[in-house]
Amino acid sequence: MLQEQSRLFQRLLFFADFVLVAVGWIAAFFIRFDLLRVLGVLPPPEVPPFSRYLGFLPWVLLVSSFVFWASGLYAPDRAQRLTRLIYSVAKAVGLGLLVLAATLSFYRDLYFSRLHMILFGMITPSLMVALRIALYAALRRARQRGKYRRRVLIVGAGKVGRRLEQAFRQYPWMGFEVVGFLDDHKTGPDILGTTGEAAALVDRYEAAGTPIHYVYLALPLTAAARIEHLTNALSTRLAHVCLVPDLFQFNILNSRVTDVDGLPVIHLIDEAPMEFRRFLKRVVDVVFSATVLVLAAPLMLVIAVAVKLSSPGPVFYRQERMGLNGHTFQMLKFRSMPVDAEAKTGAVWARPGEDRATPVGKFLRRTSLDELPQFINVLKGDMSVVGPRPERPVFIEQFRERVPGYMLRHKVKAGITGWAQVNGWRGDTSLEKRIEYDLYYIQHWSLKFDFKIMLMTLWKGFVNENAY
Repeated sequence: MLQEQSRLFQRLLFFADFVLVAVGWIAAFFIRFDLLRVLGVLPPPEVPPFSRYLGFLPWVLLVSSFVFWASGLYAPDRAQRLTRLIYSVAKAVGLGLLVLAATLSFYRDLYFSRLHMILFGMITPSLMVALRIALYAALRRARQRGKYRRRVLIVGAGKVGRRLEQAFRQYPWMGFEVVGFLDDHKTGPDILGTTGEAAALVDRYEAAGTPIHYVYLALPLTAAARIEHLTNALSTRLAHVCLVPDLFQFNILNSRVTDVDGLPVIHLIDEAPMEFRRFLKRVVDVVFSATVLVLAAPLMLVIAVAVKLSSPGPVFYRQERMGLNGHTFQMLKFRSMPVDAEAKTGAVWARPGEDRATPVGKFLRRTSLDELPQFINVLKGDMSVVGPRPERPVFIEQFRERVPGYMLRHKVKAGITGWAQVNGWRGDTSLEKRIEYDLYYIQHWSLKFDFKIMLMTLWKGFVNENAY
């Protein structure tokens, strides 16, 4: 939640964490070998000399400090939420424990208590999070009294500029005070002039003793010449200059910024990066799919028998679909049509009133029970429980040029259910609306959103008038 950009603050926070690691290591020793024994929680252990654990503390501090820096714990990030703060600290401490445990395995002269390590891994991040929350509270009170505030001028009062101002208001503890905007086309009480007046305005505030600390250039990329002019003009002033390019003119997806040998690279359309939340999504997929397959096994057996008796042919129907990054896979369904249903017509889009399905198949399609085997695809990693529905490559070739942004849906794993499906956009409905809902899901994805869609599927996603 609180990562100040000033180097002094970063160094103070680093040394404070240095002390907290030492406190956590020592506290874990006395809790493990003294407190738990006195309370009778654990049988009396063989207590090693405290001097041995203390003698190893310099190595613990060295490893922890290196891992904390390498994991980006002290990188400037002034707009962290509490959940993000906890995640950052937990990740840094977790990596530190892994490195520490690996190095301790080579130290054969001393056996380190596993419970001590667990306690150390609980106490240290708790202290680090508590320190940051306390600093946040103190800084917030100070900024409410007008201290440590940073005046901001935003060049560009468009969508990005207004969103930037809203973010500063959402996080008042950051201490950013927007003095106003500069814009060539808009007017209003907070428009202080045109973009060409940026340097003069900075000088005017400097002379008045209320300097502008940050100038944010929230301009479209088409204004490259103006951005260059403003950068050159402001380079002779003390204000920090930040570029926030207006990318809303593009259909961006999973945008992020990386660097190539120091050159900033903005990813406009990219696959979602592998992060801890994505790992949790995969865990949820595996656990949920395995549970469904176990609980639904009797029902699936009954369906398999019904399919086998309804018409000659296999129980399962395998169909090529396109998933993440354009990779194709064989999607499983309970067979709902005769084996040769598309022998003469080829691939046909399912439409109302079609009579290709068997009597059992019609019921399975109406209730979406034919989709149950796709949980096997989820276990294999071809699909996710929630995501855009996968389509057949033959239809994708027809849609990719006709529907803007169609191929962006392949930047995440396909799903059994999705935001478009629970809102009724399935079957022979508007393809444009379906893509709109799919892209909304990808751009606003979260585990909470996934659970919401799963609950909506249970409530109204199985039986649908557009399922045929």
